[in-house]
Amino acid sequence: MAVPTLVELAESGAHFGHHRSLTFPKARTFVFTVKSNVALIDLEQTQKAIEQAQKIITDYQKEGKSILFVGTKRSVRQMVKMVAESVNASYITERWFGGMLTNFGTMQGNIKRMNDLEAFLASPKAARLSKKDRLVQARRLARYHRFLGGISTLKAMPDLIVLASASEDAIAIGEANQLEIPVLAIMDTDMNPDRITYPIPANDDAPRAVELILRAIVSAPSVKAAPKAPEITEEPVSEAEPKKVTKKVVAKKTTTKEVSKTTKKTTKTAKK
Repeated sequence: MAVPTLVELAESGAHFGHHRSLTFPKARTFVFTVKSNVALIDLEQTQKAIEQAQKIITDYQKEGKSILFVGTKRSVRQMVKMVAESVNASYITERWFGGMLTNFGTMQGNIKRMNDLEAFLASPKAARLSKKDRLVQARRLARYHRFLGGISTLKAMPDLIVLASASEDAIAIGEANQLEIPVLAIMDTDMNPDRITYPIPANDDAPRAVELILRAIVSAPSVKAAPKAPEITEEPVSEAEPKKVTKKVVAKKTTTKEVSKTTKKTTKTAKK
């Protein structure tokens, strides 16, 4: 799957920002226009950001650096998990615990207890427990897996954090900034882009838009995929096809028409 087209992004609702009164001043550089008091995001900038994200993730994979995907919003949890697993990366989808990074030693202790409990329940010793005790320990392990299962193999702090929604997981951004860990995030118009190392301007409240972008940023041919990865590549990338062959005049006309058409049909003018 190559970089999504302007029409694909518009149809997914990626261009809808927040009400103009909620638009962060520094995020106005990502705004194409304002219609019905709703900031509409410049999707050409979104495309460039996705292309940059593909290169960044590819480089981190080649260098063997760890990537942590984060998406705690209920509507995108499964997609974040599948995308992370497709590139053998760690992930958090249930809840971001305060101190996950700044108090990483304690988090490692919890991960060790989870792995030890799992090993114990799989050993012959667990068979000696009463049915009630085994059930208690199994429930305890299930809770561990729910919140920490995605980072069970994380041995050190991640080298890069990828967020499905910058506004939803602002605490993660704060901790990453404190520890100077790069952040790549889908960012709506209500966020400060200075807090995000690699912002992707788009509507982070639209599941279709988030899914489209997440699939795209891990779809570079050189990114390693896990054996059980979801089918991410939908269209082969042609080496002979220029990336910027689309005429800007045509693209802008198409986008404006699509944005106008979609804006009339949606109820998102009252967003946030």
